[in-house]
Amino acid sequence: MCGIYACIGDIAANDKVLSGLKRIEYRGYDSWGIASCDQEIAIEKHVGKISLVKELQLIPRTIAIGHTRWATHGGVTQANAHPHLASNGAFALVQNGVLENYQELKKTATKNGYQFKTQTDTEVIVALLEQENAQAIKLKSFASTMQQMVGRNTILLLEKSGGIWAYRQGSPLIIGKNQRGTFFFSSDLASLSHDADMYYVLENQEIAHLEGKKLTIYQIENLSVKTTLFQKLDQEALAVDKGNFPHFMLKEIYEQTESLIKVLSESHNLFKKIAKKIDLASNIYLVGAGSASYAALHTTIELRKYKQHVFHVPAYDYADFENNWNKQDLAIVLSQSGETADTIEAVEKMQAKGVFIVSVVNMPSSTLMKNADLTYPLNVGAEIGVASTKALTAHILFGMALSDYLLHRNFKFQASVAAFCDQLKKWLSNPQVMKQIRQTAQTLSTKKDLYILGRGSNFPSALEFALKIKEVSYIHAEGFSAGELKHGVIALIEKNTPVICLVDEQNRQDMLSSAHEVKARGAQVVGIATDSEEVFDIHIKLPSKDFSNLGSIIIAQLLTYEIALLKNLDPDKPRNLAKSVTVK
Repeated sequence: MCGIYACIGDIAANDKVLSGLKRIEYRGYDSWGIASCDQEIAIEKHVGKISLVKELQLIPRTIAIGHTRWATHGGVTQANAHPHLASNGAFALVQNGVLENYQELKKTATKNGYQFKTQTDTEVIVALLEQENAQAIKLKSFASTMQQMVGRNTILLLEKSGGIWAYRQGSPLIIGKNQRGTFFFSSDLASLSHDADMYYVLENQEIAHLEGKKLTIYQIENLSVKTTLFQKLDQEALAVDKGNFPHFMLKEIYEQTESLIKVLSESHNLFKKIAKKIDLASNIYLVGAGSASYAALHTTIELRKYKQHVFHVPAYDYADFENNWNKQDLAIVLSQSGETADTIEAVEKMQAKGVFIVSVVNMPSSTLMKNADLTYPLNVGAEIGVASTKALTAHILFGMALSDYLLHRNFKFQASVAAFCDQLKKWLSNPQVMKQIRQTAQTLSTKKDLYILGRGSNFPSALEFALKIKEVSYIHAEGFSAGELKHGVIALIEKNTPVICLVDEQNRQDMLSSAHEVKARGAQVVGIATDSEEVFDIHIKLPSKDFSNLGSIIIAQLLTYEIALLKNLDPDKPRNLAKSVTVK
C-alpha cells in the first residue's frame, strides 16, 4: 500500500513527482504530499486524490520526493499525510509499509523528549533518526535506526542539503535514471516508464545513498558497498495510458481480447519445466489472495483432472497447511503485483520447508518474481485499475492451459484461446449485448443484496463475480456453489432478490434446476448463458459457449463498471482499497 515517487536532478522535479504520484495513485489515495528542497525543505500535502490536482503551490526545484497514502495508523488528515518533516527541518521522510513495533519505539522516543505531532507510525522513524543525527544523516546511525524497525517497511528520506537516503525491507522500491543523469525513485516499475531509461530494484535490507550524481548501495548487515547494475527499462511494455477510454478499468477489460493470447507467449518452454516438477511433486499447493485466490481455486480444480494431491491455499490462511509442507512439494503462487504481503509471507514459510516455488506474476522485477525458483510471467501489461481484470483472467487462463498441457502434452489449446479472443472481440463490439449489460446494470444498481450461483469451474467465477460487485459498486454480493442452495443459502431469497446464475454446457440442467428453485421463492433470475431460457427474467449472452468461466467474469467486470458509473463512483479507485497490498 502507499506509493513513493521522487525526482533528483531535473529542473521540473516537482512536476515530475506530481505526475509520478498520479501514475501510482492506485497504491493509495487517501491523501498525498510532496517535499522539495533548495537548502531548505518545503512541503505541500493535502487530503484527497492527487489525480484531481492541476498544479502545485510549491516553488519549482530540482529535487523532490512525494507520497500518496493508504492510511494504516492515524486518520486521513493533512497532518498524517506524508512527507513528515523533522522538527529541526533537517530532513523529510516518506514510508511504505507498517512499523509493527512502533508503540515500543514511540515510548522510547517520548522518554527522550520527542513531541509527536501526528498519529502515524512513520513519525516514530522520523523521531529516531532525528535523535541520532543532529544535522546530517550518517550511514551508521541510519543503518542502526533501520535495524530497529520490525515489519515490511520501505523509507525514502530527503535531506535539506539535497542528499537522498533510502532503505527497503519488504515493500518495493525501484531506482531509475535517464541519459541526462536524472535519478528517480518509485514504488512501481511501470510508473518509471515515463521518466527513466534504466532501473535498479533495491533488494531487501539494502540502503541507497544518492549525493549529487553519485549513487551508493550498501548492505545493511556490514555496510559493505554493492556493485549496482542497472537494467534497460522496456518503456513500451510498461506504458501507463488510458488511451481513448474514460477509465483504466474499461480499457483493461477491452484489452483482454489481446492479453489472453499474450499469457501463453512463453508457455512452450516454461510448461515443460513446470510439468516436470508437477510430475515429481508429492503435493501441489495453489496460493493467492483476493482475486488471485479465486484464480488459484480455479487452477486447483483444473489440475485435479491430472493429479489428486492438489490443494487450494488462501495466502492469509497458510498456517492451516504449514505442518504438511516438505521438500517433495511444489507451490504455484499467483499474484498480479508480486508484492502482496500475505502471499510473500506464505512463500517465505514454504521456502523454509524446502517447497519448490513457481510464481505466476504480471509485474516484472517484483519480489515474488525474483524470489521464486521458477517464474511464469503473465505479460499482459500494466494493470492500473485497482480491481483486477486482465490479470485475473490471465491467471485463470494460465491454469486452464497448464492443465491441458499436462493431459495432452501439446499446445493445441492456444488455437482455442485465439478463437475465443476473436469471438470476444465481436461480442464486445455488439451494441445489443452492451445495451443488455447497461440495462441489467440499471436494474442491479438499486439493489442492496444480490447472489451469484455457479458450479464446477464456474464456482470460482461466482466468487470473483461477487467480489467485483462488492469492491467496485459497493453492493453486498455473495457467490455460492449452486449445490449449497438447498443447504441454507435459499433462506436468503426474498421477493425480487437478484440471483445471477452462471450456466455452461456441462452444468446446464443442474443450474436451471437451481434457477427454478430460487424463482419459485420470488427471486429475479439473471441468466449468464449462451442461450436464453424460460426461467430467466434477464439474459446476458456469453461471448462463446467455450470458456464460459472467463466469459462470465468479463460480464461481471462490465456490469460492475456500469453500476459504478450509475452510482457516480470511480471504478478505477474504489474506496478503502489499494492495488498492491504490501501490508498484512
